[in-house]
Amino acid sequence: MNPFSKFNSYVVCLLAQATLICLMVLSGCGGSTSEPTAKEVNTQKLIANTWKLNTVTVDAVDKTVIYAGLSVKFTATSYTSTSGGVVWPASGTWSFTDEAGKIIKRNDNQEITITEISDTALKLTLTRTQGTIGPGRIESVAGVHVFSLVKQ
Repeated sequence: MNPFSKFNSYVVCLLAQATLICLMVLSGCGGSTSEPTAKEVNTQKLIANTWKLNTVTVDAVDKTVIYAGLSVKFTATSYTSTSGGVVWPASGTWSFTDEAGKIIKRNDNQEITITEISDTALKLTLTRTQGTIGPGRIESVAGVHVFSLVKQ
């Protein structure tokens, strides 16, 4: 019996184990790309488009005519709107207040819930406790507003 054959078997076994350990360590390394958070996904969807009004209901009653021509454009921290009246000021800032990226708080302290968001549709819900009357017309009504917006 050759005394080196046992030694050679031992060395081959050690090399095989070392190689296996190296492969396991290396497979755990490298291009670990983390998934974007819900906030990041929703922010990207918000800022990708200018959103134009499709319909508005207040307490389940169609009030689209009050907000005719409304459009909203978001950036990562601000927004601008046209024809938003007192419900959607011409400009302001916003941020998410939850980890799910569903509750927006504007700088005027108005909280808005995203009830639907996709690449082409956005549904926002907000509650106004009082309505306003401007010269010759209603500018906003109190109640639960559901804004259905689409990609412009």
